[in-house]
Amino acid sequence: MKGKTNYKYSYKKIPRNILYGMGMIVAITFFTVMLNLFLFSFALYHFYKLDAKYISGGEIMDELTPTEDGYVLSEAMSEKLAEENQWAMLLDENGREVWSEGKPVEVGDSYTQADIARMTRWYLKGYPVRLRVWDDRIMVVGMQRDVMWKYNIEMTISWMDFVKWVWAYFLIINIVWIVVLTAVFIRRFMKNREQTRIEWIAGISHDIRTPLSMVMGYADTLERNGELSEEARQQAAVIRHQSLVMKELIADLNLTSQLEYSMQPFRKEEVRPAEVLRSIVAAFLNDNPEGTMEIALEIAQGAEQLTMRADRQLLLRAFRNLIGNSMRHSGQEEAVSMQISLWREKRKCCIRFEDKGVGYSEEVLRGLQSRSKNDANPNIRGLEIVKKIVQAHGGRVRFGNRKEGGSFCEMWFLRS
Repeated sequence: MKGKTNYKYSYKKIPRNILYGMGMIVAITFFTVMLNLFLFSFALYHFYKLDAKYISGGEIMDELTPTEDGYVLSEAMSEKLAEENQWAMLLDENGREVWSEGKPVEVGDSYTQADIARMTRWYLKGYPVRLRVWDDRIMVVGMQRDVMWKYNIEMTISWMDFVKWVWAYFLIINIVWIVVLTAVFIRRFMKNREQTRIEWIAGISHDIRTPLSMVMGYADTLERNGELSEEARQQAAVIRHQSLVMKELIADLNLTSQLEYSMQPFRKEEVRPAEVLRSIVAAFLNDNPEGTMEIALEIAQGAEQLTMRADRQLLLRAFRNLIGNSMRHSGQEEAVSMQISLWREKRKCCIRFEDKGVGYSEEVLRGLQSRSKNDANPNIRGLEIVKKIVQAHGGRVRFGNRKEGGSFCEMWFLRS
């Protein structure tokens, strides 16, 4: 049965995108806080310069001296009141004025207890005033109209508690909203960027493919031309071989890029891993009639009929890369010896590939374990494709070296 072709966005990149988004939020929050601190400091400085300097009743009382003819205010305090455009008056216990300085004409000389009560909360004839009780006297300090705003605000405790909870929920909702919006925009941005990268690589690969095919065709013609010298034909063979290498590199670049961003079209179908492994082993052994390759295939009891949803061609590519990598880099002097094992483990299908070569170098193992892109490393490109193919199928992969010598690659897939 032919599988359905579908494209999907890599949800494995969501954690990385979330971290990127959180980093953006932290950076934006930091710069926003710093900007607000600067603006607040700037505003505070100007507020301090523009703020009216209120002279307290205690300051005036300290400069007020009682005499036989009444109260006398020091010259320094009188000048200060005039500079700040403020006025003051002193009331006795009966609310009558006993002294004043700079008092407006419309302000009266005598006040009832009700007048004084209103004065403590509101205005006096439209003038903002503050009161200071001094023994049995009251010092009233007033400012000019339209200089100060006075208003008493009252709220019940239950209302204040409600307001606190509202602000808390409002803050939480806004934070969640910011995070969600950031994630949405980052996901869209990353997806568009990935799509652009895929299209760019595909376009470059397509542009290179045509002239490369011409080079390979001409090189093959020259290699078969008997009129040329042996040296010329060998040079043409080198050109053809290197062109094939370039063609494989371009194909690897395309596939790696598509797997990296999960833009590879998956043609998933029911696949029997045992049958796929037998076909790939048979193909390599048939292509190597000299007997310089030994591949032992071991299928555990009960694993013969295992099935999994997978792209058959991609699985073949992964196994082909593993065998090819072992042939090129295992360092085995005689026949290249490999073993492939297949077994079942709970809901998983497990495949282990191993050889008896020199094993993976520390650099290669570090590269395979790293999350950074390793496409440029020629020693890891084929294994990186294996890793991406397994992960694209929702599986896990592990590379390592055997204690008795050689390397191994273990793959776990979910079975049907």
